[in-house]
Amino acid sequence: MSTAIRDTKPGDPSRLPDPTVEAKRPAAPRKAWLIGAAAAGVVTGALWLTRGSARGKGAVAYAPVDMLKPVAPDIWIVDSGPIGAMGLTLPVRMTVVRLKDGGLWLHSPTRHTPALERALADLGPVRHLVAPTVAHWTFLEAWQRACPDATSWAVPALRDRGAVRRSGVRIDRDLVDTAPAEWADAIGQGMVRGGAGFEEAWFLHRDSRTLILTDLIENLEPAKLPPVTAAMMRATLATRATTGVHVRAALTLGGEATRAAIRRMVATAPERVIFSHGTPFDSDGAARLRRAFDWVAPGGAVPVPG
Repeated sequence: MSTAIRDTKPGDPSRLPDPTVEAKRPAAPRKAWLIGAAAAGVVTGALWLTRGSARGKGAVAYAPVDMLKPVAPDIWIVDSGPIGAMGLTLPVRMTVVRLKDGGLWLHSPTRHTPALERALADLGPVRHLVAPTVAHWTFLEAWQRACPDATSWAVPALRDRGAVRRSGVRIDRDLVDTAPAEWADAIGQGMVRGGAGFEEAWFLHRDSRTLILTDLIENLEPAKLPPVTAAMMRATLATRATTGVHVRAALTLGGEATRAAIRRMVATAPERVIFSHGTPFDSDGAARLRRAFDWVAPGGAVPVPG
């Protein structure tokens, strides 16, 4: 028997529904509707963030992979991947420069293959292996075995990582704010340091006016990312030719010193910009670099010293 109907004789007015009970009945349907609407919103948002994403690991790279691709005289890129990073699946890129002495300089070495090693040998001996951030070092060991005479360079913070110490990776020299004599005539150099241990060394190939970055800018294409990674990269602005939100947070902690370091880098006014993840700036590099760091200076682009 319903709790909303009193047990009285037929015709008794008191058999009318109890308003205090009836008022409570819509609460459950309303709650269910709100939950359903929220779930639909989450699903819609997830579908929007994953739109156009790759449907297989084979698409997560800039083919052909593990092969030299010329950029300008004495500078090449090598696209590779996919790699795993914090549960995400990403393409990755190495930059190769031939120095004035004929030796090769490998920035953020990617996967080693015998074919790639032979292709590099045709250009010259590998003299320098460069780990430009605390995250881009995992392929160093393989290249150290293949090129035992090469000097390994890294940002200072990399030495402090437990995983690096346990790996057996060798670090011979630290990267600092100015280029060492070994490549200063061909490549300029600087450092951007933030909070939470963030460090990235940037490089400018002088002859081609090419700025070489790692994670300070990302320009990932969702079509080359699995759905979950595409959603995360869109949400963190890593598909927008700018600094991802996770890197911005670390750089913001660096305060004015970090902003000054970024201004110095932007002032190089490169013709092109290469970075480790996503489509490079093949032209109009100076303007696109300034736009990438619009977020640094409130209300406008990064001010460049005169």
